[in-house]
Amino acid sequence: MKLNKFITILSLLLLLIPSSCANNKGIGNEATKKVSDKELREKLFELEEVKYDFFYSKISVDYKNSNKEQSFKMSVKMKVDSAFSGTISYANFIVATYLMDRDSLKTTDKQKKCYYTEDLSYISALIGADLEYDFFQDLLLGNPINLDEEVKYKQIKDKDKQYYILSSHSKHKFQQIENDKINVDNEKNDAIFMQYYFKPQTFELAKMQVEIPSDSVSININYVETKMINGHKVPELTTMTIVHPNDSITVQLDYSKTKINQPKTIMFSVPDNYEDCNK
Repeated sequence: MKLNKFITILSLLLLLIPSSCANNKGIGNEATKKVSDKELREKLFELEEVKYDFFYSKISVDYKNSNKEQSFKMSVKMKVDSAFSGTISYANFIVATYLMDRDSLKTTDKQKKCYYTEDLSYISALIGADLEYDFFQDLLLGNPINLDEEVKYKQIKDKDKQYYILSSHSKHKFQQIENDKINVDNEKNDAIFMQYYFKPQTFELAKMQVEIPSDSVSININYVETKMINGHKVPELTTMTIVHPNDSITVQLDYSKTKINQPKTIMFSVPDNYEDCNK
């Protein structure tokens, strides 16, 4: 397996997808009751808080697009609000290492014996939105992404009454996106449209919908399974679909050996004989 720059960085991005909620099985026809926008907003921002300092997990990734299917494994060692690092493995061999901090993403390609260093603006360009470290951390730890204190989140009625839905934009805006009738010129270039779906009774996140109209990108994340470790809910299984003008991508993430508050060294080194992959 040869890892070029795109595959290496894409692999890292696939790691950063959340599993913040409990098992979605059995939602059934459990009906929602009347809840105010303010109550839902408070629940949403409560979910953002990380109440531990260290996170570790191994993740089996199944990736599929229109041209290929691929499976690989990744590890992640994180110091919350600081940085995280790990390895990418294929067929039981480590083929790459990485480190992401608040400024940059660094990777090594062990087959080509070279390294990359990219600032987060480059990663943002790959995804099509202006993203910072907190965005990636929230995804990895299963927190709501792209929360903004200044946004007036609106509740959208679920016609099947299976979820509470809190949205960054009106239902009409999302209908315009769905029908390809939104006027992108009237929106901010970096606008990200968010919908957060809550389970009835527990108010846990069940899924998120992300729309980036300026790049015609749609991301749907389903939180399938989680478990409790030391009183904290952690990811177990997540599925995701990404649709953009050139392709459709599906990803399944299966977390294992997860540990909370067991510090591990966040490290990254480049062997002396490695060259800059960009040269």
